[in-house]
Amino acid sequence: MWRFYTEVNSGDMVVLPRKRTGEIAIGRIKGPYAYQPESAGIAMPPHTRSIDWQVTDIPRSHFDQDLLNSLGSQLSLSQPRAPDAEARIRRIANIFMELEAPEIANLGMPPESIPATAISEDVVGADPAEEINLDQVIKERIIARFRRQYAGKELEHLVASILRAYDYHVMQTREGPDGGIDVLAGKGDLGFGEPRLCVQVKGRTTPVGLTEYSSLQGNIAAFGAGHGLLVSLGGFTKPVHDRNEQQSFFAIRLWGPEDLAQRLLESYDSLPQDIRADFRDDIPLDTVQVLRRGEPSL
Repeated sequence: MWRFYTEVNSGDMVVLPRKRTGEIAIGRIKGPYAYQPESAGIAMPPHTRSIDWQVTDIPRSHFDQDLLNSLGSQLSLSQPRAPDAEARIRRIANIFMELEAPEIANLGMPPESIPATAISEDVVGADPAEEINLDQVIKERIIARFRRQYAGKELEHLVASILRAYDYHVMQTREGPDGGIDVLAGKGDLGFGEPRLCVQVKGRTTPVGLTEYSSLQGNIAAFGAGHGLLVSLGGFTKPVHDRNEQQSFFAIRLWGPEDLAQRLLESYDSLPQDIRADFRDDIPLDTVQVLRRGEPSL
């Protein structure tokens, strides 16, 4: 508490791992310490500082492992010790803010700061002795391998293989004017049944925005499919999530890096030998055995 009162200053960067969503929020302190006893036990502790939350939904997969380790301190208030941590975190935040701001403006939504109370529930009742989340660690290792080893056609092949494991008939499209569609998939005899998917795969590390999302929406009808799947190792901007939830929930599914890692874990035993070999060192055998007991679904 003494550090919170004396060492934290206006303008300091704040990085908050959000326990409930697995995302990371970044903001700036914008006010002095204030004691608010009326809030104790309701929304937040009584010891407060006002924060301008600049971005609140960065996937953990955008942070290198040494940064994640630094952010995983059991202390309520700590300073990341990874090399050049502040500059690296600022670069990640800038990527998201620069990508999202124009799209928010296009939607007529002012890029206002988010009140501190918007994410206060993520830290209330935190247990400093909480055990390491092994599933999350495994997913982070898988995502790191995605980014090191899979790009372009390799990532398309991986997505196509996962869909085959879910009993889809799959065709990877050829290079050319395909409107950005990388994979076509359908169920039933010869793939003529439903659901029929148009799949767009993005291997870059920056989030997919509304332009590419809208392109997939148009291609679903153009290819005679009923549904779309958008896969992105860089995740998606908030406007994409908002539009998908509000307008296209029954038409399009979004797979960010963690979703793709989960699908790989669920279908691991049915994937081609070369893909299993790539990830064998990242996935403990007992994890695969437990997941095999479930019934994968899409």
